[in-house]
This record gives sequence, C-alpha cells and structure tokens, in this order.
Amino acid sequence: MRRWMSVVLVAVVMTACHPRYVPLDERGVGGSGSLDSIRARVLACIAARNYDQAREYLKLAADMSEEEQARFEQMISAAERNLVPFLEKALPHIFRQRAGHFAQDTAAARELIQATVTEANFVGLSSKGSQVYARLLDAGAQIWVHVYNGTIRDGGRNDVPWSVAELLQ
Repeated sequence: MRRWMSVVLVAVVMTACHPRYVPLDERGVGGSGSLDSIRARVLACIAARNYDQAREYLKLAADMSEEEQARFEQMISAAERNLVPFLEKALPHIFRQRAGHFAQDTAAARELIQATVTEANFVGLSSKGSQVYARLLDAGAQIWVHVYNGTIRDGGRNDVPWSVAELLQ
C-alpha cells in the first residue's frame, strides 16, 4: 500500500513539474494553481525516500516563508519516521477556526497529530470505520486523530478531553 501511494505521489509531482510557459514576472511560482519546481522536487524526494536530497532542495527554496519551510521539514521528518501521512484534501477541515480543531496549519500542530497515531494511543474504530487515536498532553489538552485507508482524515485538539464514546461517534 505504501509503495502504491509513493508511486501515485511521484506521478502527481511529475505532473506538477511539467514545463509550462509563464510570463517573466511570474517565473518561479509554477503557474497558476500548481506547485513550483522546488516544492514539487521536495515532494518527489519524500515519495522516493531520498530525505537528504529533499532537504537540499528545501534550502534552495528562496520564495518559501519560514513557516512553509518548517512544514516541509516536518513532512520530511515524519516520512523518515514512517508516520501516517495526511490526506491533503482533509487539511482545510483539520486546520480551521473551530472548537476541537487547530486554528493554524503549523509544523508543530502537524507533529502533534502525526505523533499521536501510535498503537499505544489507539482508542478503537469509529462508527464510520476510521481508526481513532487520542492522547493527553501534559497541560491536559487532548489530541485526537481519525485515520482511514492509511491517511489522516481528521484530527484536532480538545481543551476538555472527550470520552471514548464521544471520540468513536
């Protein structure tokens, strides 16, 4: 399954890297709505498990904010540790201004979510068939994660921990 996902990711990345004609003042942005070549190369290296090369490309990304570079570095680190990846389409749902979710998509928030998905934190199966994981932080907040078909589909942070029954709904 993991090898198949890597092949799909490489195909997506290579599609994003295809040459396109971009006005000179827009060079380096990769055209409208797609990845630029550095970001695509970093993702391709992650998919190929060439983490050192991914970090080298990340150093070349002059137009990336520090926050975005931190997220990419966290992605590389998570892949090295074989942590469960996020379903990209789920990120806007996970990171939003709503109770029980993370307000911002940061490397630290992603790390909290991905590090929660361990056998020790397994709670059970939800009514929809997702694997549910949860853990308490030292400050008392609860991190919760739903994994379905090998990807993180939902997750968040509860200031007041939910019961097992509430987590499995």
